[in-house]
Amino acid sequence: MANSTGRFVRIALVSVLAYHISTIAREDAKGDDTDGKRPQAASAAGAGLGRRIVAEAKAQRGVPYSWGGGGPSGKSRGICCSPGGYDGRDTNGFDCSGLVQYAVYQASKGRITMPRVAHEQVQRGKPVTRDSMRPGDLIGFDHGQGVTHIGIYVGDGRMVHAPQTGDVVKISPLASRKDQRWTIRRLR
Repeated sequence: MANSTGRFVRIALVSVLAYHISTIAREDAKGDDTDGKRPQAASAAGAGLGRRIVAEAKAQRGVPYSWGGGGPSGKSRGICCSPGGYDGRDTNGFDCSGLVQYAVYQASKGRITMPRVAHEQVQRGKPVTRDSMRPGDLIGFDHGQGVTHIGIYVGDGRMVHAPQTGDVVKISPLASRKDQRWTIRRLR
């Protein structure tokens, strides 16, 4: 009887541990980790380009949006002035395409240099449908004026992006953009 009780306790402990590990992995895949740190080099090295792009972009969460800011080497002061009159010169950060440039360049170890603006970035890579998106795919959004915003798909219907002046790099649901035209590309 004591043997079967001990075995039951071990099985229960292993089950609880497995549940907690899977919960942590699921939350990390959704982008709900809040520490903003990159994965260790060993785990990132074994992942594909798409997962590395996501990791690089997620590591920038919380960095301020800056019109014209950022590039392959990281965040920077932006430029003046956007069509809406936004001035990024006083903010060190990223705009949407600057974040994509940075994440792709870093994830590819300098092998891939993206153009600077979103409408040119979505001309790179292989076209992908909404139904076949994978983490690391680039999504350009067009609401009638051409592609004016770009993000990086992280999975689970969400993207990491630098949304707008006054905001920060963050993970957002794609549902709010369902009525816009999407151009989706996968880099290799």
